[in-house]
Order: sequence, then C-alpha cells, then structure tokens
Amino acid sequence: MFKIPIQQRDTTRYYNYLDLFFQQSQDPISVFDLDDKIVTINPAFEELYGWKLEECLGKVIRFYPDTELESVRARCELLKKGESLNSVQVIEKRKDGTCFHAEITMAPIFNEHNEVVAISNITRDITLRLQAEAYALEIERLRTTSNIAAVVAHEIRNPMTAITGFVQMMNNDSANPYSPFTQIMESEITNINQIVTDFLVLSKPTLHQSSSFSVIETIQEVIDEFCGKFNKREITCHLHRINQNPVLLGNKASLKQVFFNILTNSCEAIDHNGQIDITFSLTDETLCIFIQDDGNGMDEPTLAAIYQPFFSTKEHGTGLGMLISKKIIVDHKGTLEVESLQGAWTKVIIHLPLSNDSLH
Repeated sequence: MFKIPIQQRDTTRYYNYLDLFFQQSQDPISVFDLDDKIVTINPAFEELYGWKLEECLGKVIRFYPDTELESVRARCELLKKGESLNSVQVIEKRKDGTCFHAEITMAPIFNEHNEVVAISNITRDITLRLQAEAYALEIERLRTTSNIAAVVAHEIRNPMTAITGFVQMMNNDSANPYSPFTQIMESEITNINQIVTDFLVLSKPTLHQSSSFSVIETIQEVIDEFCGKFNKREITCHLHRINQNPVLLGNKASLKQVFFNILTNSCEAIDHNGQIDITFSLTDETLCIFIQDDGNGMDEPTLAAIYQPFFSTKEHGTGLGMLISKKIIVDHKGTLEVESLQGAWTKVIIHLPLSNDSLH
C-alpha cells in the first residue's frame, strides 16, 4: 500500500486549510497578476462586487471609478516594488456601477526567487462605519447648536421685549414724527422674534412629551392644512397609503412641524401646476417616508448648505427650518436626507424607527 510521507501529508493539510480560509473568509479577497489580470477571487468578493469568478478570470477589470485611476496606478507601482499597503481607504465600484467606501490591505506575492509575481487584496466595506461616524458627528453638531440656541434666545428675548413695547407705544402715538421708521422697526422686530422662537424650538428637547400616534394620519392632517395653498398653486399632492398603519412613539406636534416645513418648501419650489408624492416603505423596525416634488430643485452648493443656520433662498425665511427638522428627526433616533436635481425635483427621505407592536 502506497503511503504519503509525513512531510507531504502535512503540506497537503496546510494547503487544504489555506484553501478553506480563502473560500470561507468573510472579507473579499482577490489576486491579480502583474498585468492587472484577475488570478482568483473568493465568494465574499463575488457577493460584494457582483462579479463571478468565471466572468472575470484572466481579464483586466476596473473595480473602481475613473476618479480613482491615478491613485490605483500609484499604489500598483509601490506594490510591484515589493511594498505592502495596510488599511487604505478607497472608493470601489461594483459590477452594476454603484460605488462604495472600502478599506483595502494590499500585499505583493513573491516567488521562490523573491520576485513579485502577483498582488493580493483584502477588502472591507466600511460604508456603514463611515455612516455611523457621520451620524455621530451630526448629533454632536446638533447638540452644540441647540445649546448655543438656548443661550442666544434667552439673551435676546429679554431686551427685545422692552424694545418691542417702546416701539409699539411710538406707533400708537398719532403725533409720532418718525412713524415710517418706527413701523419698519416693528416689522423687523417681528422677524427677530420669529428667529428667537425658532431658536427656542431648536433648543428644546423634542421628546419631553411622547405619545403613540399614526404617522400616516399625522401627515394627512398636515396635507389638509395645505389644501388652500395647493389649490392656489394648482398643486396635486398624492399620499400613497400602505396596508399597514405604522404607529410611532414620539412627539406628534414636533413631527407635524417637520412635515409642515417640508411641504412648505415643496410648495415654494413649485411655480405652478406641480405635483407632490408621499410614499412609504416599511420593515419590521423602520418606516421610511419619501416626499418628492417636481419643483425647481437645487444645485449642489445649495443642497450642501440647507442645514446651515440662517441659510435660506427665501426672501423672508429665517434659515432655520431644515436645521430644526433635522434635529427633531435625530431626536426621534431617525435620519433625514435630501436629494435634488436642479430644474427637476427634490426628494426628502426620512427614516424613523418603530416601537414594538407599532402596526395596526
């Protein structure tokens, strides 16, 4: 009977374990030759990138967007010289063209003559991690803004009360020789008081009064309040209901303000004869609300600035509406995002976590 030598048997077992590690690794692994052709990929790579081994074996495929080309070339030069690169943050591209943030550890593979013959990549999708970090920074920024708002509102409100009283006394005096000016002052004081009011809303904890309520019915209530504005501008608002009726534990008045702010923006973005669609997506734990209008949309600089305090494209806006809306949604442990295409549409996406037994 033929017997495998002990050393050979150990080597065989080693390569079996190595293959099992490669196939069962949770991290995507890929190997490229020096001509950038794919030597092999593991199942985790197939799942993340959407490519099958038989589709790309021996081919040169760019697993990254064009914007990353120069960086990729620079890294390849270092790897071909025998250098390793650990935990490099990059942007990768799937087969369907979508991109994601990743962290890649790259290492050269040497032959018995210590020559680089291939390059290995171990990829880790860090999209969720970056989103969590960004969310934590956003919460901290909102908390800081709220604290500042509380101090400013308190410091402004007291002196403004006295100023308002004296200006009103002058405007009520028929012999006031400066009436045109004091009337302007009163109008501007009204604007300041509105800012102070918004600051107070921004500084208050949203969930100090919580109750259970239907989110969809709450949105319907806000839509009913907008009937006059919709009719005046000939705007059609479609509320696309779903079979379930999700119930949220939170502050109904605050969330109504969020929907009111969003519909106000939609109305003002639509010149005439437009449409607003409100749709829902539901999972066991989350309700997703999509509010989309076919108004003028926003350019990229405007979209990037919508949460900045006092930034407004409206003539009489305070520039605090979207910041307040964001804070309210974050207080409810949710997220608020805005997408827009200038001259075409704007979509607001709200995710709200549902409490237990929240469907009726």
